[in-house]
Amino acid sequence: MSKIVTSKSELKKVVTNLPKNKEEQDVIGAALLTSLKKEKGFGLSANQIGIDKRVCVVNIKDPLVLVNPRITNRSEEAVVYIESCLSIPKSMRKPVKTVRSTSVTVETDNLGTIEFTPDEPKKIGTEGHNYFGDEGLLECVVAQHEIDHLDGILITDEIRKYTQTITKKKKYGRNERVMVKLSNGETEFMKYKKAEPLLLEGAEIL
Repeated sequence: MSKIVTSKSELKKVVTNLPKNKEEQDVIGAALLTSLKKEKGFGLSANQIGIDKRVCVVNIKDPLVLVNPRITNRSEEAVVYIESCLSIPKSMRKPVKTVRSTSVTVETDNLGTIEFTPDEPKKIGTEGHNYFGDEGLLECVVAQHEIDHLDGILITDEIRKYTQTITKKKKYGRNERVMVKLSNGETEFMKYKKAEPLLLEGAEIL
């Protein structure tokens, strides 16, 4: 099993090299799936195990080896998701909040076009919690996470995106009272500090 790369300088490099042939593609795919099984993760990119090739794997419903994956379309809808990363040392690893598209179209050299979509999109708000029960959404998020790795984008960059998104909401004082429409459709008058965590569950300020 290859060792997981944790060097930020190495992981920030954009990967452009492709496998020379199907044999090399299969060898890389097998190495990724072996490492992923050992680490008990959901996805892994080749540069995370020191292989400078544009290949990643997503293993949720079925193991998918993606060669030269490119996201060609994203949904306008986004979700606040809770993620982690195998390239963060275990002593520092913890769940973090990110902002991800709920659906993406991915073009690959080996599997053609893949549509990653939620299994039950009607249950997902534009800003919701981590829907672990929806394997389609999880697969979509993992695909975005691994393609980000190949593009030199780290989860810390996604954390900043989440922070910027949430910061836009902070135009109220912590003790200022606001009218909130809850995710179940009911409305309630409350202090903003109480409303703030509810915004991540699909609530909105009226």
